[in-house]
Amino acid sequence: TGPRPGTHSSPGVVVGGTGAPGRPGAGAITICGTQFCLDGAPWYMYGASEYQSTKTIGIDYPSATIALARKARLNTIRIINFYNEGNPSVTPYDPSMWQRVDVMIADAKASGMHVDLGLADYRRILWKNCINPYTYDWGQFIHFVASRQNTVTGATYGSDKTIAFISLAGEPLPVGSHSFITPGGASCTITYSGQDLLHFYTRTLAQWQVGTTVLGNSGGLGYLNETKSGIPWQNIMALPTNRFCDIKTYGGMFAFMPTVAAYCHSINKPFIDEEYGWQQAMNDAQRAQAFHGTAVSLRANGAAGQAFWNLGEQMSPTGYDVGLGTPLTLASIEADAPAR
Repeated sequence: TGPRPGTHSSPGVVVGGTGAPGRPGAGAITICGTQFCLDGAPWYMYGASEYQSTKTIGIDYPSATIALARKARLNTIRIINFYNEGNPSVTPYDPSMWQRVDVMIADAKASGMHVDLGLADYRRILWKNCINPYTYDWGQFIHFVASRQNTVTGATYGSDKTIAFISLAGEPLPVGSHSFITPGGASCTITYSGQDLLHFYTRTLAQWQVGTTVLGNSGGLGYLNETKSGIPWQNIMALPTNRFCDIKTYGGMFAFMPTVAAYCHSINKPFIDEEYGWQQAMNDAQRAQAFHGTAVSLRANGAAGQAFWNLGEQMSPTGYDVGLGTPLTLASIEADAPAR
């Protein structure tokens, strides 16, 4: 069973061991200074999210998703948004939810790809149930994920070499109070400070590290270019358990990217752009140029990886999907793929 909503502490998490992570072994993604490595050689993460926007691509269609990813010459698939609403004591632990993730990871492994496993669904379900996700202790949920055994491959998530890293909960909103209506119709206000965010990432990434070998990461941070966001991004990125820096670059965030790159390199950490993209209202040729320009800029600033939003086949002016229906953009992504 899951944690009881409304509580703010949980027992210490121990996953398969005594504290320090073990050695990841051959085939696992590791940190080499400001780069990732695979079996001792530099490895550039090149991926996309697989948010299910049509009935052909996404978590319920792993074979088609992996096939499209391979056509785009991606080496990583970002698994996110596989549950949305429900009871935070039940839904995040539902075997049927996680069996879908198992299959996607297994298919990625069979194709020689890696996975960025996003855990922000847990934050969303807490939020929608009016539980402050940054003061609530995630310990029991982290233990559940780290100790889960894949029903297809038999691998334990916390040491699964196919999982390049977990992304905890990126893009926190600027600090302060946020009011909204819950799915049940109740009014709710959640308030948190920059210190709350720092404590959250400190506590939760430390919980992930215990007994695991898969890299842990905050998830892509956004709003850093906004002077009043209040997000202590340098402190969060500097955490020893936050194994690399991670941003999302919509709007003014891309212009802020070199600032993040310089800071992360100054503390000898890799940085990645975990999410960027443009709507299809921009024509295919213009999008292709935008994607290419992003790849060039990120590599010029020493990025260790990038992942776009979103791999899919939905065609809509407001959609972000890249697939067979956007051939020029897809070709640009193929052409910019790293050699390894």
